[in-house]
Amino acid sequence: MKFALLLIVLTVLVVLLPLLPAFREWWRPTDVTPLPIDETDALEPPYLARRFAGLLEPALAQQQIALGGVPLMHLPANAVHAPWPLNAQEVRSDRTRRIWHTDGDCVLPERLHCLAEMSARGALRTASGRTYRALLSGAQLTLAPHTRVIRWAHARSLSIGDHCQLPARVSADQALVLGREVRFSLLHAPAIRFAGQVPLEATLPPDGRWSIGVCEGVLWDAASRTGRAPRALQVAPLRHWRGDLVGDSHVALGEGCEAEGSVRAGGSLSLGAGCRVHGGLVAAGEVYLAAGTEVRASIVSQTLVVLGAGCVVGVPGAHATVRAPRVEIGKGVVVHGKVWSGQHLRSVGGLRDEDLDPMDPAGLGAAVRWNAVSGRGLASGDLRVPPQRRWRGDLVCQGDLELGPRCHVHGSLKAFGDLGLGPGVRVEGSVVAQGDVLIGAGSQVAGSVLSETAVVLGPGCTIGTPERHATVSAPRVEVALGVVVHGTVWAGASGDAVGALQIDHDVELDELLPELPHLPSLPGRAAA
Repeated sequence: MKFALLLIVLTVLVVLLPLLPAFREWWRPTDVTPLPIDETDALEPPYLARRFAGLLEPALAQQQIALGGVPLMHLPANAVHAPWPLNAQEVRSDRTRRIWHTDGDCVLPERLHCLAEMSARGALRTASGRTYRALLSGAQLTLAPHTRVIRWAHARSLSIGDHCQLPARVSADQALVLGREVRFSLLHAPAIRFAGQVPLEATLPPDGRWSIGVCEGVLWDAASRTGRAPRALQVAPLRHWRGDLVGDSHVALGEGCEAEGSVRAGGSLSLGAGCRVHGGLVAAGEVYLAAGTEVRASIVSQTLVVLGAGCVVGVPGAHATVRAPRVEIGKGVVVHGKVWSGQHLRSVGGLRDEDLDPMDPAGLGAAVRWNAVSGRGLASGDLRVPPQRRWRGDLVCQGDLELGPRCHVHGSLKAFGDLGLGPGVRVEGSVVAQGDVLIGAGSQVAGSVLSETAVVLGPGCTIGTPERHATVSAPRVEVALGVVVHGTVWAGASGDAVGALQIDHDVELDELLPELPHLPSLPGRAAA
């Protein structure tokens, strides 16, 4: 009998001892503002930030000195330039565990790790190399390089500097712009732009797209709407401007730039992946177009024109000309008009409807069985789609699926293996795969991109639309320069915003994405 009673007591202890810390926290809270978590938390990325703001406002109105058992410091709007009233322990340890709020703009102190919530009604800027628990701004939130946020960050617009580490929820009401080599877990905003070069001192536009001007060495004439660059010009990714751009020397546009006008260069002219130029291109030197670039008018060079895979020149009904002594054309290029290389004149274009089999408008042959009722195609094995194919309906592949450059799918794609999109591909639906998903340069996916292993977004591609927000989700997500995501990027294990990244066919993703080291431990005794 005693043995049975002892066994019951030991069993109860084994069951209850793990719950002792939770009981102590419930009986005497020590955490900063206990936040109830329900299904809304999983469906709304800024839930934690909005819940904290809902608790903070009544506390400020009632002039409380603590919130959830944590001291609350309320600073007036004019205190932004005054020294912070830090106590002796905070000065000695370079860290604070108090909640701080200011009614105006705020620049967080240097050499201070903030291990409780930081809030500002106006703009908020962090210090470089510091760790923060949570950040809330009513205007623009600027994360200086090497900043780390461990729980959440929310603002109207958010600018993230280079080498930041964000194992947290990061969200913005308008736009979110990232620099280079940023590690993230969850990003959410109407427009997420992987710009690479983020001017931390500048105010973020509502859509997150900066123009070019004096800072880049371009002088604009308002009357003629022409910008002139007297020296060599290197435009950062995702810049946007209206008017013609004239460079007296070499001109290079970064990934995802959009020019509503023509571009001229006295030297060479290069366009990064996914660039869009509404006018023409003229250069005394070579003209290089990276994969997935679109130019709506003629291209003229005195030496050489190189068109990368999946590029488009001209528009239907307004033919353009590509003219140079030498022209090199990549796979899947479409030219609406003429290509003139030296003294040879020839016409280049995409596949015409009359060139395809009426019984197989997609040109995929017997490899795909189409259901006339559902409009869905099924491939029983691996499938490689040639360039410039287009079809309506969803396509399901029971093996690996690869689409060639400049394909256009009026539907969704699903693969039971790996799924790769070549440069300049357009998908009107979603892209789902059990294996790796690789989105080529300049491609556009209107729906979500989901993978059970990894997603790689090539330079200059776009996911979602301003009217239709989408989700990019996978255990590992790697994003190149010039990428725009309208919605959410959720990396379950690791997410990286990298520098230049070119995706080729037959690439091994395990070699492209090495195992990432664990994040360094937090300073002091702070916990996420």
